[in-house]
Amino acid sequence: MPYRARPFGYPSRASMPDRRTALLAGLGLAATAVGGCALTASANDYRKGTLPIATGLADGVYYQYGRRLARLIGDRLPGVRASPDVTSGSLDNLRWLRWGGDRLAFTAADAAGTAVTAPGEPIRALARLYDDYLHLVVLESSNFRTIDDLRGHHVGVGAKGSGVELVARRVLAAAGLTELVTPMRIGLDYSAAALRSGLVDAFFWSGGLPTAGIAELAGRVPLRLIPLGGLAPEVRRHYGPYYRTATIPSGTYVNVDETQTIALANFLVGPASLDDGLAYRVTEILFRNRDALAAAVPSAELLDVGSAVQTDPVPLHPGALRYYRSVKR
Repeated sequence: MPYRARPFGYPSRASMPDRRTALLAGLGLAATAVGGCALTASANDYRKGTLPIATGLADGVYYQYGRRLARLIGDRLPGVRASPDVTSGSLDNLRWLRWGGDRLAFTAADAAGTAVTAPGEPIRALARLYDDYLHLVVLESSNFRTIDDLRGHHVGVGAKGSGVELVARRVLAAAGLTELVTPMRIGLDYSAAALRSGLVDAFFWSGGLPTAGIAELAGRVPLRLIPLGGLAPEVRRHYGPYYRTATIPSGTYVNVDETQTIALANFLVGPASLDDGLAYRVTEILFRNRDALAAAVPSAELLDVGSAVQTDPVPLHPGALRYYRSVKR
């Protein structure tokens, strides 16, 4: 059965109307006008042309989400040629956004926090999409039960420029293991093969549930996830409020037990120069086609207006803000 659990921090469907109203009201999302202009003034006008979407590795959720989103944009916005680009992940995507123009990117909240005050063009958010869950993967046949057991061993920490590397190194520091493991900068695509061959003893991955690359690996070889939830307070204390304790439910991956870990939000973002009408329409596509997105990416089912506007520390893009005002009830 595909995974459909709703992570802590997202409202239940029954609670959505009240929470959505409160959150949108808190942002001052009046339903009629913005600065004296009607909401629909630019909703149907958007800039045509290319729209690259920076995603992540081909085995990860970012890429699967971006590929389906690009197809929907191409189908529903005549004149817009959207394409998903394979990248190393969040940090790589944020550097890529600095080029400006019409482009989108997926990023984790902690990586976005490093970009808010960086020089160059500011970034703006279209939506909070879903939560990433930090995985620390080992073979079930190994003796590794805690992160401390990895002292003196080789650990995959994600590809260079990835959000995985950012959070993995922060967790290792919180555990006092920065100098006590040998970090290997490899992405999910290489990590799975490296674990099976013994080139690494464990690897980190941060992604939505389930992540296709890990699901495929679990179908080939028995795995175990190392619990990390106890480190969440220490990581928060040193690196900011992006991290929380969460649970990867039993059955998310075949024969892998429930595991306490660390989670953080993911955003869809663009440069401040992203066309307002295009930002409006892409945000609209996210919500109107949530079921179509969720058919390819189960995490897409978690999208709702109440949580989507929670993009701190990244301000909402004016075009996205117009969309949220238009659907306020």
